[in-house]
Amino acid sequence: MSGALEGIRVVEIASYVTGPFASLLLADLGAEVVKIEQPGQGDPFRGWGENLYSSNFRSLNRNKKSLTLDIRRDEAREIFLKLTAGADVVIENFRPGTLEMRGIGYDAVRALNPKIVYCSISGFGQTGPYRDLPGYDTIGQAMSGLLSLLTDPEKPQGMGISFSDHLTGIYACYGILGALVNRLLTGEGQRVETSLLRASVSFISENAARFFETGVVPRRATRTRTAGVFAFVDQDGLPFVIHLSSPEKFWRGLLDVVGKPEWAEDPRFRDRKGRTENHDLLSQMLQAIFRSGRRQEWLSRLQERDVPCAPLNTLDEVFEDPQVREYGFPIEVEHPRMGKMRLVGSGVDLSRTPPGVRLPPPILGEHTEEILEKSGYDKETVARLREKGVV
Repeated sequence: MSGALEGIRVVEIASYVTGPFASLLLADLGAEVVKIEQPGQGDPFRGWGENLYSSNFRSLNRNKKSLTLDIRRDEAREIFLKLTAGADVVIENFRPGTLEMRGIGYDAVRALNPKIVYCSISGFGQTGPYRDLPGYDTIGQAMSGLLSLLTDPEKPQGMGISFSDHLTGIYACYGILGALVNRLLTGEGQRVETSLLRASVSFISENAARFFETGVVPRRATRTRTAGVFAFVDQDGLPFVIHLSSPEKFWRGLLDVVGKPEWAEDPRFRDRKGRTENHDLLSQMLQAIFRSGRRQEWLSRLQERDVPCAPLNTLDEVFEDPQVREYGFPIEVEHPRMGKMRLVGSGVDLSRTPPGVRLPPPILGEHTEEILEKSGYDKETVARLREKGVV
């Protein structure tokens, strides 16, 4: 079946996570993506493993074609502008001003292609006092306040996932799709901008709204208390979680499972306000009970009472889970030279135009000749460009 974005042409000139993730989301939906990379080294994520084909790179670059192009060279500017003149979307995540200095910024592309949707992703934005500072995932998490809600500032720890990077890629994709829809209505393209800081601050809006209302600075534990979130270990040290949220039936079901119906009338716990104020005490009391049994037994009993609960899975457990397997995860992809690999599939499904994998992650420059020849360059010209190090 055709993808939902079949016919949309994307030029990605980006590296690491934010830009590549945004274009991956579009590519999975059927967009044609040309990834421009530096000759000889490519996206720096390639080098995080063997053969310039690391798992980090592969996770973000399926369904793309790789074109090597040294944008520092004058002849590369002509190639880039020719590609983008026939494109629908450009995605870049250089420091602000870099591509403008090379003559391939938004204004240069728009002059040739007024319908272009040109997405610029940065650490802090195209304007402002932090514009020229280097921005990476953990910096975005920390400055936005997101990290203060994931760890305790008194014992700070970095996160084991590039949270701000991926969030920013999602926001970039969201902006691009909005601009494409608007172009259908108006015939005009536009520039889309986002940054690690902007996307991450936007993402924590729930906690921010509570702060604006109360003036109390939220911490990691704030939401766990108000939302009735608990984490426990069983007698074997296996972790699991319970999320009571608001419905009273979940609290009553939990009491039935742990054999403490009298807690329903305990003044410390009988209403949601009391359970919020005494969350830590309640957690300690429940932990003492849950240590007396095994995780799966507790989860089975909680599920029978319709209490929201789950094992705290590690990744080896995730991909053995029957519900995850129902999604078809992991997917298997094969590259003719690099062999088979397993990846996680798309996070959405569409009934008529489902996302899918048409191309494996490319090796560096795999499609250079194909792309240039389609753009009007003959084989001799491509060979000359390669000899000169332009491609």
